[in-house]
Amino acid sequence: MSEPQPAEDIVPPNIYGLFAGFIDQQAVMRFHNAISVATNAGVKRIHLLFQTTGGGIGEGISLYNLFRSSPVEIHLYNVGSVSSIGVIAYLGATRRIASKHSAFMIHRSYLSPVAANADRMAASAEYLAIEDTRTESILKEHTKIPPTKWEQHKFSDVWISSEEAKSFGIAEEIGEFSPQAGAKLFNVWPPQN
Repeated sequence: MSEPQPAEDIVPPNIYGLFAGFIDQQAVMRFHNAISVATNAGVKRIHLLFQTTGGGIGEGISLYNLFRSSPVEIHLYNVGSVSSIGVIAYLGATRRIASKHSAFMIHRSYLSPVAANADRMAASAEYLAIEDTRTESILKEHTKIPPTKWEQHKFSDVWISSEEAKSFGIAEEIGEFSPQAGAKLFNVWPPQN
């Protein structure tokens, strides 16, 4: 017969975390680590405050796929704004909640043509078309963004309120990040030294 575990060793089914930062390779690695640790500890749900201005396209798509395939439920809370590739990552969550005061922003892919010659510009145009196809495919798979917004998307940033995000299917509900009393918070970003 096994001995009972001390109360401090029992992992709660819900854990609460914070992420406010740029989506880059280091952030992706920290998400991989956090989800791995939670999975191995027997956590059932991660409730994560999620705030980002965006980042790398490949990194955001990687997070989208990680969130979708995670054996632990991922509940993301937009508490301010989730922008650019952050919206794609957000769409991979099991549950997507938006604060009533939050916003989302999407746009087409872009890059700076500093030190580019004609060949590099041509290659960049091909790259951007591929990236737009990838991100727009994910957006269209998960959302009902209306044609007027898609038209705007062709030439400018598209800002979306929390209420619009709910009606478009980006967020599933309007709600607030509310850790349970006494809950411990973990930070996904910045990296710990």
